[in-house]
Amino acid sequence: MIRKILKNKSGEGYVDLCVGVVVFVMLLVIAINIFSFITLRVEMGQIADELLETATFNGSFGDEFWNRDDQLLDEYFYYDIDYDADEYFNSSYKRVQLGKVMSVTVSVDTYVKGLGVFKIPVTLSVTRSGISQKYWK
Repeated sequence: MIRKILKNKSGEGYVDLCVGVVVFVMLLVIAINIFSFITLRVEMGQIADELLETATFNGSFGDEFWNRDDQLLDEYFYYDIDYDADEYFNSSYKRVQLGKVMSVTVSVDTYVKGLGVFKIPVTLSVTRSGISQKYWK
C-alpha cells in the first residue's frame, strides 16, 4: 500500500503520506494526554482517600488533617483541596459528630500538552466522602 502511494509520480502520494503522518502524530499526542490525565486522576484519588481517612478517623478537619496534607504535598504535587461536612458539631474546630458525612475534594489545574503554543486548560477533580468515626461529647 505504501509502496504504491510512493511510486505514484504525480506527487499526490507524498502529500497523502505527509497528511497521514501528521494525523498519526496528533492521535498519538491525544492518546498520551489521555493516559497522563488518567494516571494523574488515580494519584488524586489516592490523595483524597488518605486525607478522608485521616479526617473521618479524627472526626475533624483539624491539625492532624492539615499535617497529613503537608506530608502529601511533599510526597506528590501541588493540588487544591476543599472539604465539607453535612453538619458540624463545633464549627470553630471543624469537628464532625459520629455518623455524619464528611467529604474531601482534590483538584489540579493542568494543560493539554503537545499542541505547541496552544495551551488548553483542564481542571481535574476527585471527590471522596466518608462517615465520621468519632463521637464528640
